[in-house]
Amino acid sequence: MSSSDTSAGKALALLGALGGPRPVMGVSELAKAVSVPKSTAHRLLVVLTESGYVRRAGDKYALSTRAFELGNQVAVARANGLRDRAMPVLSELYAQTREAVHLGVPEGSSVLYVEKLFGPESVRVDTAVGMRRPQYATALGKAMLAFSELGSGGSVPARFYRFTAFTIGTPDLLGRVLERVRQEGYSTDFEEAFLGVSCIAVPVFDRRSGKPVAALSLSTAAAGRAVLRYRSVMLKAAEQLSGHVSTMVA
Repeated sequence: MSSSDTSAGKALALLGALGGPRPVMGVSELAKAVSVPKSTAHRLLVVLTESGYVRRAGDKYALSTRAFELGNQVAVARANGLRDRAMPVLSELYAQTREAVHLGVPEGSSVLYVEKLFGPESVRVDTAVGMRRPQYATALGKAMLAFSELGSGGSVPARFYRFTAFTIGTPDLLGRVLERVRQEGYSTDFEEAFLGVSCIAVPVFDRRSGKPVAALSLSTAAAGRAVLRYRSVMLKAAEQLSGHVSTMVA
């Protein structure tokens, strides 16, 4: 019996569905999303509601603040964790540039957004804390992928989903892009993830292991290669944060 066939596995699948793009769903929708009978979904939702991880929203269901509380106990979000260490650097980047800045970490073949700062002068970027994107499709992801075993070893996705017409679509192109990132120390994204948005990103290393543990990015309105004017400030920020990361205790 696989874990997905157990009650615990099905309950976790329901939580995962509520953490997707449709945060409020009815029993029938949830049952269909996780491939369980409606009666099973209802029974498990009662348990999840009673335990505080799910709340009723009329005749539908949504994640509760208890789920938010639990999520913020993971290492990256804890006090003095990576997000805390990165905040002064992110704040300084935003103060200097007034552009949208992000912090991301690798999560399998994806990049997970763990912090975002922006203001009224920043370009609108449809990202959010907790959101994922394939590494090959973002500057954040490519900055980490280039220096990881996955990227340097030549392991690439079997399929490339195209978010825009500019998204990398072949293994050969991705390989050439990652080689350039390794040479230059930063990655770029010219409307590859979102139309109208260009990004530059830099890897953050754990100096003890030499491995990338995170990346910082800055997003601007797409205007040629104007985002490259932030190369120096981004590389300096990554160097600063890498120094702090190397002192962290997991």
